[in-house]
Amino acid sequence: MVYTTVFMFIAIAAFVVVNDIQSTEIPLQQNNVVQEVGNSHVTMLILAIKGGEGFSYNYTFQKTVFNLPYTLYLHNLSNAHYMVLEWEGGYGNYSYSYDVPSYNYILEGSCLADNVFVSDECTNMFMFYNDGENLTITQVGS
Repeated sequence: MVYTTVFMFIAIAAFVVVNDIQSTEIPLQQNNVVQEVGNSHVTMLILAIKGGEGFSYNYTFQKTVFNLPYTLYLHNLSNAHYMVLEWEGGYGNYSYSYDVPSYNYILEGSCLADNVFVSDECTNMFMFYNDGENLTITQVGS
């Protein structure tokens, strides 16, 4: 009976510890996923710039992260060379700034008119076109 009681106490303590570790791990994993979504957008910008004159590519991306939309703030692409991704997750608001290459960016499409892109309000496709001096980013569809 004593062994059973000790075993049950250890099992309950182990369950509590594992549950606590897992509850702190979820926001960390969400953080990593959201950061990677932003990194994929930056990677496409870099690819389109390095592709040089005449490079054209249709880029399809995730509309949501864990079924929640995110917002890309593109105001500072050309002048300050960064963009910001914000995501309101179940564990709080995540905001990340990403450095982008120095280049002249032109944003086209109704969903990019204010230099703010909300991922679930339009289609999940950008078209990149590099004319050698400008990188035109067009939000395809509406």
